[in-house]
Amino acid sequence: MFKRRHWIPPGGLLFAQVAHGFSWLLLLWIALTQSVAGIGAPEIAWIHVVALGWFTTAILSILLHVVPAFTDVRWRFESAARGALAVFAGGTVLFVACWFLARQWIATAGLIIAIAIAFFVVIAWITLSQARDAEKTERAIARALAIALSVLLAVAILGTMLAFAVSGFASPTWLLHVPAAHANLAFYGWLSLMIYGISARTVRPITGNKSRFPWTHITVGAGTLIGAPLLAIGLGIANGTIVAVGAVLVALAAAEYIVDIIDILARADVPHRPPQAFIAASIAWLAVALCFGAVTLGGASLEMAYGFVLLVGWVGQMINAHVMHIGVRLLATIYLGDEDETRPSELLDPRRSWICFALMQLAIALCVAGFARFDHALIAAGAAFGFVAWVVLVSNLAYARRVAKTPRKEIVL
Repeated sequence: MFKRRHWIPPGGLLFAQVAHGFSWLLLLWIALTQSVAGIGAPEIAWIHVVALGWFTTAILSILLHVVPAFTDVRWRFESAARGALAVFAGGTVLFVACWFLARQWIATAGLIIAIAIAFFVVIAWITLSQARDAEKTERAIARALAIALSVLLAVAILGTMLAFAVSGFASPTWLLHVPAAHANLAFYGWLSLMIYGISARTVRPITGNKSRFPWTHITVGAGTLIGAPLLAIGLGIANGTIVAVGAVLVALAAAEYIVDIIDILARADVPHRPPQAFIAASIAWLAVALCFGAVTLGGASLEMAYGFVLLVGWVGQMINAHVMHIGVRLLATIYLGDEDETRPSELLDPRRSWICFALMQLAIALCVAGFARFDHALIAAGAAFGFVAWVVLVSNLAYARRVAKTPRKEIVL
C-alpha cells in the first residue's frame, strides 16, 4: 500500500527546521572561535545554511502546495519535483560541509545544488504553463512564480561559477565582483520576491483579511523584478549609477510592501496573534535592513550586519510566521486527515509561542548590534538566545503534534 502524499512534504519543512537550529549553533561557534572582521569560509557556510538549508528548502516545499492552490493547475512530474527537492537538500549538506572539510569538492556540491534546482524549476515551468488557459488572476500568479523561479536558477548558476572558482578552477577576473551580485540577487530577486508573491495569499488566513490595494502586489513585484537584477548587474560590473537605480527601485518596492502589510495587520481580526507578531517583526527588520543597505552602499562596513538582518530578521521571521500557521496546519492534516480544519491556535501552546517570539527578536537585535560593532560577545549571546528560541519553537510544534494525535471525544451539538 502506498503512503499518503501530503500537500507539503513534511520532510522538507523538517529539514528546514533542522537547518534553522544548526544555523544558530554554527553562528555561536563562529562568534566564539573566529574573527568577525570580515566574511570568511565559516561565514559563507553559515549564510548558505540559512539561505539554502532553512529558507529555500522551506519555500520550495511550500511551492508544492502553492502552485496548484494558487494557479488552479496540477503538478506535472510531481514525484520528480519532490525528488529534486531531496537532492537539493543533500547537496546543501555537502556544500556546507565542504567549506570546513574539503574545499576542492565545493564545485561538485554546488553543481549538485544547481542541477537539482534546474530540475525543479523546469518541472515547475512545465506545470505553470498549463495556466495559460486559466482565469486572468491565475495566469498572472503563474507568470510571477515562473519568473521568481527563473531568478532562483540564475542565482544558482552564479553560485556554481563562484563554487568552481573557490575549488581552484581557473576563472576570469570579473568573478571578483560576482559575490555581491549573487547575494543581492538571492536576497531580493529570489527570497524577497517569492515572499511578496506568496504572502499576498497566505497573509489572509493568518490575519483574516487581505490588502485593500490590490494593485500593490503588481507594483511591488515589478519594482523588485526590475530593481534586483539592476542592483546585481551594477554590483557585478562596479557601476555606481546602475547600483543606485536598482537599490532605489528595490527600496521603494519594499517600502510599499511594508505599508500594505501594516494596514493589513492593523485590521487583523483572527485572534491567534503570534504569527501576526512574527509578520510585524519581519517587516520591521526589513525596514532596518533597507537602512543598513543604504549606509553600506555609502561605504560603511556593515555588510555582515546588513546580511544578517536581511536574512534572519526579514526572511527568517516571515518564515517563522508561516511555520506557526501553514506548518501547524500541515501537522493537523497529517494526523487528522486532509479535510481537517483545526486552527493552529487550537494546537499550539500560546505561552511557548510568545516566549519564542520574544527570544527570537532579542537574538536578532543582539546579533545585529554585534556585527555592527564587530563584538564577538554580543554575537555569541544573540546566537545562544536564538538557539533557545528555536528549541522553544520546536517544542511548541512537538506539543501541537501531541495535541493533534490525542483522540478527541465526539462533540454532540
